[in-house]
Amino acid sequence: MVDFSQVHNIDDFKRLARGYLPRPIFDWIEGGAEDEISLHNNRTAFDRVRFKPKTLVDVNLRDQTTELFGKPMASPFAIAPMGNLSLFWPEAETVIAQAAAAAGIPFALSTASAVSLETVAEKAGGRLWFQLYVFKDKKVNDSLVDRAAAAGYEALMVTTDTHMFPKRERDRRNGIGLNLKKTPANIAAVMARPRWLWNVVLSRPMPKLANLEREVSGSTTYEALANYFLSQRYNGFDLDDLKRLRDRWKGKLMVKGILNVEDALRAVEIGCDAVILSNHGGRNLEGSAAPFEVLPEVVDGVGGRIPVLLDSGFRRGTDICKALAIGAKAVMLGRPAAYAVSGAGKDGVGHMLATMKDEVDRVQGYLGCTKIDQLNRDLLLFDRQRPGANATMI
Repeated sequence: MVDFSQVHNIDDFKRLARGYLPRPIFDWIEGGAEDEISLHNNRTAFDRVRFKPKTLVDVNLRDQTTELFGKPMASPFAIAPMGNLSLFWPEAETVIAQAAAAAGIPFALSTASAVSLETVAEKAGGRLWFQLYVFKDKKVNDSLVDRAAAAGYEALMVTTDTHMFPKRERDRRNGIGLNLKKTPANIAAVMARPRWLWNVVLSRPMPKLANLEREVSGSTTYEALANYFLSQRYNGFDLDDLKRLRDRWKGKLMVKGILNVEDALRAVEIGCDAVILSNHGGRNLEGSAAPFEVLPEVVDGVGGRIPVLLDSGFRRGTDICKALAIGAKAVMLGRPAAYAVSGAGKDGVGHMLATMKDEVDRVQGYLGCTKIDQLNRDLLLFDRQRPGANATMI
């Protein structure tokens, strides 16, 4: 059992995850591309914006609820899609989705989930979004989209920034991709974490890419599905392909991986319902801007026509409130959920979400805002500003 009285922030959850996971598995979620400059910049970008709080305001009653797509959210954050979560905790995707539903926030399920999208919908409920990695075979894409619609997923989230394979050097050194090579070092690392070994490996069948099992002909072993996932990703995805998905999917369509205002405007023009600014947590393109850095120009460029969300680097309520004050509708939490579920399961995720909610509430009160939509750029001080501008790019 985890003593949550000693778990006060996301770094505490990360410490617990490090002690529970074998080092290569921890590195897989923790690491970034190449020199990990983008990874670290995702965090330091928040330091370049500070608060100018308002006092002499009655903040005795505070409300952080918001709405997205006409439906309420208990807090202005959601769970980002992450693949292979069941390498951290048994059926982690379902567990995290259940915790999100209990907290009144949306959960996004990855195509690379080890639990099928139908199983998550059946066992977790709540507001569910399905994240689509696009494959070369349009029939597979169409089938995944249709299955998500039939299972009641509210939104389809199309990821656009993973058409190339990244160079994640931690993973190369550790011999981990979608599976872990059986090297002496990795065997030793696994044996050093007996609780993880029992939970994930010995007490149940090894997790597979469950969403692909019914889509791929031939062998459905983990290795076969992983090879399909890696070899059949479609790097020709363009605006016409996005339009085709827009026509097929009748629910809300979100485009993830945007870092450019022109791309955001194209998404608006073809009828997408939201854009998600993301650099994949610093795991893909080294040297990419942090989503938080480009948030002001995208918000201003879109001009309120569709909601703008973002992920990558959020660890504190202060980070969330800064993004909301600039104009984001909500943020998405990825690694914090992975840390929290590792070794602590559903209770860990619930505690993490409660911690983030408490931090948002505290910042909101300090800033003199009784409602979350009162956060605005007047409450922020940017390191660099254009002459005469109220707030601009970081």
